[in-house]
Amino acid sequence: MLKYKIKPFCNSENGTLKEVLLCTPASYNVLGSEVPAVGFAHDFIAELAIEQHHLLKLKLENFGCKVHDVNNDLKDELWDRLVNRIFVRDVGAVYGDKLLMGVSGNEIRQADFSYTQSALVDWFDADHTYFVPSCVSLEFGDFLIVSPECVLINTGHRTNNKEELALFLFGLGVEEVGFVSLPRTMESLHLDVVCNILGGNLFLAAPFLKFTTVSVYRKSNESKKYELNTIDEFVGRHGYSIYWLPDKNYLIDYTNFINLDKNTVLVNEEVVPFYQRQFTDMNFIGVQVNHLQHGAGSIRCMTMPFVRGSE
Repeated sequence: MLKYKIKPFCNSENGTLKEVLLCTPASYNVLGSEVPAVGFAHDFIAELAIEQHHLLKLKLENFGCKVHDVNNDLKDELWDRLVNRIFVRDVGAVYGDKLLMGVSGNEIRQADFSYTQSALVDWFDADHTYFVPSCVSLEFGDFLIVSPECVLINTGHRTNNKEELALFLFGLGVEEVGFVSLPRTMESLHLDVVCNILGGNLFLAAPFLKFTTVSVYRKSNESKKYELNTIDEFVGRHGYSIYWLPDKNYLIDYTNFINLDKNTVLVNEEVVPFYQRQFTDMNFIGVQVNHLQHGAGSIRCMTMPFVRGSE
């Protein structure tokens, strides 16, 4: 139990990261036929995952982040079997000075959402906490802050009901919401395995996103009509240049990073050479997460920013 209430603030994907949430992996291995049953990609050895979790935590702390581990507040037999609990990004997100609580679109995640959210409601004042409407599902791996007034969301798989989501977000101060619909595959399970914002003005994207339509809803449009954009048009309007990633089936190494500030990024150490060659004005900190990725998620999936700088 925290001895103080966290004051959330986050209006970007690249403000200086000051406080962040992680969750220690469960102590169970996931092997053989269990792997697809829980939505993982490969065999998952708890001891290796816990070692890499500690490395991830250490890298964040060395940068100067205060790291909260929700596992410290949650102890019972069921909780220890919820192997997807490490993917805290999906459970919620801070937007502005509000903590938004998600609803899972997959029954296997509903329990770990419930447990983690039960801890978070004790860590934040009630007037900073908002639950998405019960008529929608929203996993925040599908949620990207494009600007303080605009977000990009993937719907059609784990996240659903565009109109109600837009209305909910408009009520919280969002002015514009772009919606895409990704293929329902492991390789595009959430938005953050196919795209991400890098540094101050780059939008990294999987090649197939050039064929994706963005449905743009605006708070100012009372008719509830939406316009259609290419992904280039949408992000370009908000000051981003698009960078098309390599043509690979699975891009999680290249997209599922976390910006520590506008010039520093925490990435899978195996792709540090690629990033250093392509983006010479950025600082890339590598961390070994290859075994954690057997759970079908990576660095962004396992981190929920609580506080970022407004710069």
